[in-house]
Amino acid sequence: MKPSLHPQEIERLEELRRYDILDTEREKDFDELVEIASDICEVPVSVVNFIDEGRQWFKAEIGLGVRSTPIETSLCGHVILQGDFVEISDTLLDERMADNPLCIAEPGFRFYAGAVLKGANGLPLGTLCVLDHKPRTLTDRQRKILKVLSKHVMRELNLRVALQQEQMLRREVDHRVKNSLASISALLAMKARRTTDGALKLALDDTSARIRSLSSLHAELHDLDQGSEIDLQSLFSRVEDDFRILLPADTNLVIDVQGGKAKPELANAFLLVVNEFVSNSVKHGLQDGEGTISIAIFCERTNWSIVCSDNGSATEIDAERAASATGLGTRVIRSLAASLGATEHWSSKGAGMELRVTGRHQ
Repeated sequence: MKPSLHPQEIERLEELRRYDILDTEREKDFDELVEIASDICEVPVSVVNFIDEGRQWFKAEIGLGVRSTPIETSLCGHVILQGDFVEISDTLLDERMADNPLCIAEPGFRFYAGAVLKGANGLPLGTLCVLDHKPRTLTDRQRKILKVLSKHVMRELNLRVALQQEQMLRREVDHRVKNSLASISALLAMKARRTTDGALKLALDDTSARIRSLSSLHAELHDLDQGSEIDLQSLFSRVEDDFRILLPADTNLVIDVQGGKAKPELANAFLLVVNEFVSNSVKHGLQDGEGTISIAIFCERTNWSIVCSDNGSATEIDAERAASATGLGTRVIRSLAASLGATEHWSSKGAGMELRVTGRHQ
C-alpha cells in the first residue's frame, strides 16, 4: 500500500526544506547514531531517513546500501502519519505493509521500529528506525534509547539551523555597519572640503581616514571564521586605496607587505600605527603635502615588524620629540607597542622621519 500524504503535506515539505539536509554527504555524526541504534536493538539495519516528495532519502544507513527509495515502498511514509514512536512486530500482519515488495521479498523486512523526527513546528520529517528480517519485539530499554537517539538527530539539525540564522544576522549587521562607517567617513570628508578653518580641516580629514581604515579592517573581518587570521596584503591593499582618496594630490603612499597573515589584534595594531604615522607625516613632516610616505610590514611565523618613513622635513630633534610621546599620535603608537610587548624606535637623518616597531608573536 502506498503511503498517504500528510494532511499538512505542503507545510511539512517546507519545514523539511528549511533544514537543508536533503542530498547532503554522509557525516560521521549521523552514521554513528545508526550504528548505535543497530547495536543496541540487535538488528542488521538502521537508518536516519527523511520523507521527501516522491522519495524516501537516507542521511545515514547501516545494512541497507542505498541512499534513497521510491515513496511507494516506504515503510516510514506510513509511520510519520502516526504517533511519535511506532513498532511493528511483524510487517506481514500489517495491512499497510503486507504487500510491500521490501517486506515480502527474501530476505524481506519483517520487523520495524521507528522514532519520528519532528521539525520545530511539530510536523514529521522522517524517522530514526531499525529493521530486521525476522519478526521480533524491542525491550523497553531499546525503545527508550531509540527515542533518545532520535532527539539527538533533531538537536543536531536544529543547532545547524540556529547557526545559519546567526550567520545571516551577522552578515546583515556587518553590512549595516559597513554602510554606516562609509557614510560617516564620506560626511566628514565633505565637511573637511567645505571648511575654511585649516585646523578643523586637518582634524576632519584625520578622523575620516581613521574611520575608513576601520571600515577596511571590518571588511576583512566580515566573513572571517573564528580563530582565523587576517590577510595582511588584502587588508592594506584596501587601506592604501582608502588613503589615496584622502591624501593630498602630491603625497605618494607606498605600502609593502611581506608575509601572509596575522591575528586580528596584530592586524588592527598595524592599521592604527599606519594611521597615526601617515596623519603625523601629512600634518608635520611633508611641506605643502608634497613627498612620499613608505610603509613596510614584515610578518613571519615568529617575528614581525613595521617600518614607517617619509622624506619630509623632520630632524633629529623632531625624532626625539616623537620618542618622548608628547603628542596624541605618538602616545597611541607607544601604547600599541606596549600592549604587544614590542619595541618602538623613532629616528631621523635630517631628511624625514622613520618609525620602527618590532615584536614577536604572542
